[in-house]
Amino acid sequence: MATSPASPESFLATPQAEVLEELLQAQLGPLPRLAAICRLKRLPSGGYSTTDDLHLVLERRRVANAKERERIKNLNRGFAKLKALVPFLPQSRKPSKVDILKGATEYIQMLGCVLEGAKASE
Repeated sequence: MATSPASPESFLATPQAEVLEELLQAQLGPLPRLAAICRLKRLPSGGYSTTDDLHLVLERRRVANAKERERIKNLNRGFAKLKALVPFLPQSRKPSKVDILKGATEYIQMLGCVLEGAKASE
């Protein structure tokens, strides 16, 4: 038995967004607004209002994101340099950042032991 597509009359009528918003506000109170990237100021009515210009906020986010990308690039460059200097790294797989740091601490400890051994022999 084949199913026929539902006729438009069988669907429930959906109210327009403005009417739906009014109904939800009447039942639930003030509705949350999407303004996560803006600073919000609480109004006496209990709602919230943005305190900053949206374009200014977006520009600050863009600059902050660019700074964070540059910081991560610098951090990764530092790990690449450290990886080239540290001899005690696993060769079976690509070493993680934790492996690089552990290898660096072992290498530094070994160099410290070598220096103490050289001082003791003098």
